[in-house]
Amino acid sequence: MITAFYQYFGQSGAALSFQMSHLLFTRTGSMHYCLVPRIYLLLHNLDQAVMLLVVFYFVLNAFAAPCDPDGNHLTTCAHEKCEKINAFEVCTECKAGGVPIDGFCRPIGSPQVITAGCTKGDGTALEQMATTCGKCGSGYFLFMGGCYRTGSQPGSEVCTTAEGETCTVCNTANGLFKNPAAAPDAGRECLLCWDTVGANGHTGIENCRACTSSGQSGPATCSACKEGYYKDGNACTKCHSDCVTCSGTGQNACTLCANGKYLDGTSCIEVGQCNGNKYPNPNTGKCTACNAAVEQGGIPECTACTYDSKLQKPVCSACGGTKALLKKYVDGSTECVDKAGCAALSTVGTHFLSQDENSCILCSVTGGNAPDKGIAECSSCKKTDLGQAPTCTECLSGFYFDTTCKACGTNCATCSAETDETKCTTCKDGFFLAGTGEGKCISCKDGAEGSYKGVPGCSLCDAPPAAGPAVCKTCDPGYSLQGTTCVKACEDPTACGGTAGACDAMVIDNQGNTKHYCSYCGEENKFPIDGICVESGSANGNTCNNHVCESCTAGYFLYMGGCYKAANPPGNLMCTTAPAGICTEAASDKYFVVPGARSADQSVVACANPLGTLAGGNAYVGVDGCSTCTAPAGRDDGGMAVATCTACGEGKKPSKSGNGCVLCSVKDCKSCKADEKCEECSSGFSLENDKCVSAGASGGNKSGLSTGAIAGIAVAAIVVVGGLVGFLCWWFICRGKA
Repeated sequence: MITAFYQYFGQSGAALSFQMSHLLFTRTGSMHYCLVPRIYLLLHNLDQAVMLLVVFYFVLNAFAAPCDPDGNHLTTCAHEKCEKINAFEVCTECKAGGVPIDGFCRPIGSPQVITAGCTKGDGTALEQMATTCGKCGSGYFLFMGGCYRTGSQPGSEVCTTAEGETCTVCNTANGLFKNPAAAPDAGRECLLCWDTVGANGHTGIENCRACTSSGQSGPATCSACKEGYYKDGNACTKCHSDCVTCSGTGQNACTLCANGKYLDGTSCIEVGQCNGNKYPNPNTGKCTACNAAVEQGGIPECTACTYDSKLQKPVCSACGGTKALLKKYVDGSTECVDKAGCAALSTVGTHFLSQDENSCILCSVTGGNAPDKGIAECSSCKKTDLGQAPTCTECLSGFYFDTTCKACGTNCATCSAETDETKCTTCKDGFFLAGTGEGKCISCKDGAEGSYKGVPGCSLCDAPPAAGPAVCKTCDPGYSLQGTTCVKACEDPTACGGTAGACDAMVIDNQGNTKHYCSYCGEENKFPIDGICVESGSANGNTCNNHVCESCTAGYFLYMGGCYKAANPPGNLMCTTAPAGICTEAASDKYFVVPGARSADQSVVACANPLGTLAGGNAYVGVDGCSTCTAPAGRDDGGMAVATCTACGEGKKPSKSGNGCVLCSVKDCKSCKADEKCEECSSGFSLENDKCVSAGASGGNKSGLSTGAIAGIAVAAIVVVGGLVGFLCWWFICRGKA
């Protein structure tokens, strides 16, 4: 950085007098412009100037947050220029060539930037290397260098009321407070409670999440700290390394433990230390007493237990106190009961009392000796005398009672006759009744019986009101429920190991349909190859670690976390040639090849992907709604380059520059710059207020000039002619007198 300063400002020791107008050095040593206060320096020693700039640089960058590596802004946002406001991550400064609109970086001149009215602070047009907005248009307000739509997320997370493109009421519930300055800097009317730089002499407190302003210059008053910190006066101090949250200093002040440990009183202990009459409760992160109240995750009167991950609750193995009988249910859950809570004589229930009254036995448990032996597959039974065996009154699902419990036909839950699959009256989960009253149970997924049919990808359903497809209620992993049917949402049969958001690598086929493949594999030692999670031994020489691929071998290319073979589908839908693990030729104009990409970079991007990818520190992005495009030119300045869209979907058209897709039904308009805002008219028409006017209108105006311009010219012409006539009159009068 210092070297760059010397190169820019000249010789050491020279008298220095300059105006620092929005100049800032990045951590890489390059220079770019951003909105910071003007500072005037008059120094006679360049070394002092350099030191002052170094200090100034670090002050400016003290308030900078890294972008989520799994978020939407890592590619296009400037280094550490993200903020998390409630559940929304927003970018506050973009790479050169982009500006934040509703928290996302949009290319200069794009429809989103034009619609938001993003300009410099003085209202003039943005320069091509701009990174932030200085002013916003109607319906938007300025916040930390970006324009946000009033009343819509994420803007509503920042501001609840805006007037005249300025926020007037900040959303204090999300860690913001109103800047009390009489005339706040533009876009700094609302300050974040953790903003240690602030504006107009007012700041937040590092790692504070809720605060109020005292109205005086200096830091706000913090009322609550971020996770991992505790309130220490008006500061937020980091918790002990064992704590996720804490109430004070030291390990014994933890309120939630880290590193897989569980909170036992005030101490964090290993999972193996939480046993006996306690169990590790993953729902609360606490070592919970087995006999705790139900609402606290316990089983009253239980003296020994373990946690059942399938049931997601504790299972008791011994009871005591006034409820000494252990009552086990068919699903494996338990409770502690007294004799009355187990069963009463001559009363039908799910359990019966042993002869010695020391055990509560499930009706279907047959391991004991008479009279303490249950009946196979029985769900309800009763005893008339403790010394007699129980009698069954109802069978478990899938069985039919006829003096004993007999198996129903395949997939029946209840039936009217044993073993006959056409005599089902209700069905097991995952099946539905093909008929009314009784009939055959067929699969929700792929069953077929007459006109009754299953729904592909359906795991739980109801029978239709009339013959036809099932009414789906729940879909398999990799499918999403739309109405009463399932739509395939992931081509991987395991839905990438079931990890949320892992199946987001989108591939567009030749018909324009989008299919989703794995960008991450949730299971250990599995990686995305050709969009499907495979064992490490099937990675085909590609370099993959930590659930994703990092670089690809010859014939493959990297795309959204996985390696794809250019010769086979789905890879050949995106790229046809990848000689050194880098795509060099896109399969169609639905994709573009990333300039300067290496094998560790994603080398092909869909035209419709506005988040794009990084290559050589530069961001290369597609266009929202674009169906075909040409690749952007390469950059070497760490900026943002956008593809040129040549065709759009959903009835939209490319803007003249090709950096946006817009609705353009303006009559006689050749191209629009934003939705219904014309930028170029067809031949024979002129542009007036974003509309096209006939060149022959307004008295035969064929010049293409607006009526205002013509009026101005006419007035000027009259003044000139009048002046000439006056001069001639003066000349002849004076000459006549002479």
